[in-house]
Amino acid sequence: MRCMGRACFILLAGFAMAPGAAWGAGSLAMTLRHSGVSSVQARRLIREARADGVPASTVREWAQHFARLRSEKLPVSLAVEEVFEGLTKGVAAGRITTALGTFGAELLTARRELDRHATTASLLAHPRASRRALSDLVIAGRAGIHGQALDRLLGTGPLSVVRVATYTQVAADLRGWGVGRGRVVRLLGRARKAGVSDEKLFALDAKLGRQAAQGRGPQALGRDVSEGLGLRSSGGMGAGFGAGGMSGPAGAAMGAPGGSFGGPVGGGAGSGAPGGMGAGPMGSP
Repeated sequence: MRCMGRACFILLAGFAMAPGAAWGAGSLAMTLRHSGVSSVQARRLIREARADGVPASTVREWAQHFARLRSEKLPVSLAVEEVFEGLTKGVAAGRITTALGTFGAELLTARRELDRHATTASLLAHPRASRRALSDLVIAGRAGIHGQALDRLLGTGPLSVVRVATYTQVAADLRGWGVGRGRVVRLLGRARKAGVSDEKLFALDAKLGRQAAQGRGPQALGRDVSEGLGLRSSGGMGAGFGAGGMSGPAGAAMGAPGGSFGGPVGGGAGSGAPGGMGAGPMGSP
């Protein structure tokens, strides 16, 4: 093809701009923003999706899922983090789309559970803890702790949202390390009735995580829970797990059941067993 002067320049510039123009990054970013995605997450999502060859039409499907979550007043950022995890792990775009639908249903169930078990005042006062509790409830649900099992774990009286998040996270961690559901519910239910503090639970959770990483089996870990929380005797709460223990979500780094593609829900640090590929909504057959 021969061309001259300004006409040639315009023609070549049109070819160079065509891919970006066809993708419509600007309008797509606006669509994501209107669906509840932050500007930072929207830019990253477009960048990573384009790099992985995801069609713009698929990203718009994801935006529809995000918009539904926003309309239900659910944290869109948790779903966006699920997409990032899938993209990072090379999951097919269609499977990510399917996972978003499942994850949305899980979040709705988790919100109903949270509304039943947490006080309204704590939900309003601690939005970040509420978001974490939703994530933890999704993970616990994937580990089989939902419905009546969750009622036995948390009791029938309302708790603070921080308390709900603590107990569901530790329960999910124990399930991730292979401790049976019945034993987890029974032990942590007793701990709740005994008034075991969040700090004590997190300290024990961190210690058990290190032991699990070193190969300690589920039966031994179950015994460690009983002994660490002082549930086998009437005296004391067990040595080494006093109020000076860890005060953060230590178990998240130790292998809790996780997100749709093997990582933790919401982009935390967990390793994702057993709730990852094969157990989450996008698990392989």
